[in-house]
Amino acid sequence: MAIRIVSDSTCDLPESILRDYGISIIPCFINFGDQSFLDNIEMTRPEFYDRLRGNIVFPKTSAPSIGLFKEFYAKVAGEGVEEILSIHIHHGLSNMSNVARLAADAMQSVKVTVLEVGQVALGLGFLVAEAARAALQGKTKQEIIKILNDRDHATNLLAAIDSTAYLKHSGRIPNLLVDLAGLLNIKPILLLHDGKISLTDRARTTTQQIEAIIKRTMKLSPLAELGVIHANAFEKAEELSKTACKALDFSGKTWIIEATPVLGVHVGPGAFGLACVSKQSHS
Repeated sequence: MAIRIVSDSTCDLPESILRDYGISIIPCFINFGDQSFLDNIEMTRPEFYDRLRGNIVFPKTSAPSIGLFKEFYAKVAGEGVEEILSIHIHHGLSNMSNVARLAADAMQSVKVTVLEVGQVALGLGFLVAEAARAALQGKTKQEIIKILNDRDHATNLLAAIDSTAYLKHSGRIPNLLVDLAGLLNIKPILLLHDGKISLTDRARTTTQQIEAIIKRTMKLSPLAELGVIHANAFEKAEELSKTACKALDFSGKTWIIEATPVLGVHVGPGAFGLACVSKQSHS
């Protein structure tokens, strides 16, 4: 393969897709106090959520080291690829792309181009999979980047949060908004689009959360891709998936993916949401 796609473990793609498309995933770190674990390698999803429920100290996350990035790039280069496209979330939300770029600059055995996108979780997964499909089809780097940019703008992630405590600790949303939601016993719904997170709706029950997510997603139809993610909340995710497919008249393949631990740190158990790619960009 002339071009190989690399991403990180915030990309929630099924193992079968990673294998079939030849996508390499660099694990992030989950930190419980002074203990660090490689995301989904040294700590699985069930182990993480079990530990999260019994832990009184909020865990933290950290990006892979420059050395770990270089190690993965070198491994991929050893498989005979000509170039690597390393796809990660925008630097405004994570330090991932900055670390990747430092590692890329230090590589001599292979050319590495780091691309930043505005998505995470399954939203990032859809973008990474699309780039990998294009690479398998023999597209050039410039063609893949163009496809990725167009697809990125058409991708949205909506997440319903069960507890604002994890959201506040993550620092990704202004504390004033998080505190207000907690004070009013409101469960916020987040929208991630083009690298920006915003609070779009407020609800008090799971049913209201699902209704709000569907209502906003309908504005993005018709859809090319649809998937549901959850943080140890499969029943909620299953309900959202069934309701979404019916309401949106979506007949394509719909994944239900449990969020990788490095994402569960920020949204907490009970969160669930929907990632979608519009067939046409919506501003």
